[in-house]
Amino acid sequence: MYMSCKLLLSMVFLLSLTLPVFCFQPSGGVLVLDGEDDYAILSLAEHGYIFPRNTDAFTVEVWFYPKSGPEPTEAHIILSQQIVFGLTGSEDRCRGRLGKKDQVCSYGLAYLEGVARGITGIDAVIKTDQWNYLAVIFTDSTFYFAYNDQIVNSGKFEIMNVVAGELRIPEAVRDFFVGGYIEDWLIMKDEQVLSRKTYFHGAIDAIRFSNIARYDLPAEEGFSPFEPPHRFESDVHTLAFWDFNDEEGSDHFQDESGNGKTLIGMNGAITLGGTGVNLEGAPEGGFEIRPNTSLAATWGQVKSESF
Repeated sequence: MYMSCKLLLSMVFLLSLTLPVFCFQPSGGVLVLDGEDDYAILSLAEHGYIFPRNTDAFTVEVWFYPKSGPEPTEAHIILSQQIVFGLTGSEDRCRGRLGKKDQVCSYGLAYLEGVARGITGIDAVIKTDQWNYLAVIFTDSTFYFAYNDQIVNSGKFEIMNVVAGELRIPEAVRDFFVGGYIEDWLIMKDEQVLSRKTYFHGAIDAIRFSNIARYDLPAEEGFSPFEPPHRFESDVHTLAFWDFNDEEGSDHFQDESGNGKTLIGMNGAITLGGTGVNLEGAPEGGFEIRPNTSLAATWGQVKSESF
């Protein structure tokens, strides 16, 4: 009886979670991705992995604005390497928790190793057409996933206690990516090969990698309230930090940590200055900036054929 009640209470809690509309607004510029073929890349050959081997505590966090969610055969990549953030349309994820049209299933995962190798991750429901915060935090062999105003403590798993120093995935996708991979993955379903689109559609305001576990983390397993930071700063624990406040239209995104990890935009991935975009009166395929307007309220096409 006790277990049944506990399960029921857990289900009620999950189904009753409200998804907040944050008052967050981007500071300066944002990285705009069209969801078709553009992305940003940090070459593994030039920079190596962001986290060195045997890193046993870290935080990776991002503010992003998804303009659309993935279809059932898609998994939109927000960022990917040793840590992965993304959106998925798979019916096997966030099952039973997507109650509204603007809701989408997000996930955060980490490649870990120690006595064993593995991938640890958690799914969470967020909304499209608003700013969202995601963070993966790892310390003391415990994986935490923060999404907007909630954080999940997954419990201690001592056989995996450090980040993976080498990824056992295809060589072509070991670089650090923001947005989709160089080529789409292929997946099998009912003995048919389906293309799996991985490109992200929306904007990203800031990404930060840290070699410590930031924030006050809940000691108990399960869900707890969380207050996301609205601004990131660089300090001695910052390994990489992109705020995309580069010159408008730039396809080179400087690392504000001072560690020289410049992201390169591909296939039209560029920065959009100010806090809003509006195409009215702008040339075809172009845009004009209205600095005092909200990106969420005035979202328009940076590439008219893609948005």
